[in-house]
Amino acid sequence: MAEQPKQTAKSNKGATVFGVTSGKGGVGKTSLSVNIACEFSRRGYRTIIVDTDLGLANTHIVAGMKPTRTLSDYLDGKCPLADIIETGPCKVKFISGGNGVKEMANLDDAGRARIVQAVHDVKPHCDVVILDTGAGVAKGVTDFVQASDHALVVTTSNFAAIADAYGIIKVIVQDGYKNPIHAIVNRVRSPEEAEQVFMKLKGCTERFLGFDLNWLGLLPEDNSVEGAVLKRMPFSEAFPGSVAARYLAKLVTGLERYVSAVPKPVPQGAKS
Repeated sequence: MAEQPKQTAKSNKGATVFGVTSGKGGVGKTSLSVNIACEFSRRGYRTIIVDTDLGLANTHIVAGMKPTRTLSDYLDGKCPLADIIETGPCKVKFISGGNGVKEMANLDDAGRARIVQAVHDVKPHCDVVILDTGAGVAKGVTDFVQASDHALVVTTSNFAAIADAYGIIKVIVQDGYKNPIHAIVNRVRSPEEAEQVFMKLKGCTERFLGFDLNWLGLLPEDNSVEGAVLKRMPFSEAFPGSVAARYLAKLVTGLERYVSAVPKPVPQGAKS
């Protein structure tokens, strides 16, 4: 595995933006995005998640929310940015992208640029921004990854998922992305399986792209994750003692070193 950098000193330099993406749908990207956001918030970071999976947004479903306004309303000029920010589980702030909105799925360059600007506009008011992007290599995905300080690429051990994960890495690197890219291997049966997947990806990115892919961690196969989906709750909230929740905490500890803000102390016994 790649060696993790040493912990750096904390400061208050504004929010860190993590773009969560994948080459293939169905690898658990949105569930990870929501649960990472929840874990950051539980640790005292002011956290906001922006659903940039345009036209197929579903972070609100995983979180068990019913947003009253979405990015679609903001782009249409129906309301200001502040009015589409809602509070969800663990006090995480949510901006929904709007599900089944054809105009959002076909958003042009100017529309995507307005969303990127909205992300910049919320950064002074939080510590961590999670962008849940779509899957694939279209501009509606890569534009938001390019706006991130760190890209998190989610895959499984499925061969097609690995190939597509390499595909999204290839596109964003060839588009000039210079920031760190971290791999997360989801739904694995063992750490050894996750390591094999990562080494395949890392070997390809080094050989063909000259890019050093970073290892972030894994999430094991866990029935609690599917159970939480049925409950319409983040799995780390529905099943805080689950194996998946414990591995999630390790992932966020790995990401926490990149957050410049100092978290606020969380009162003991505080409820989400």
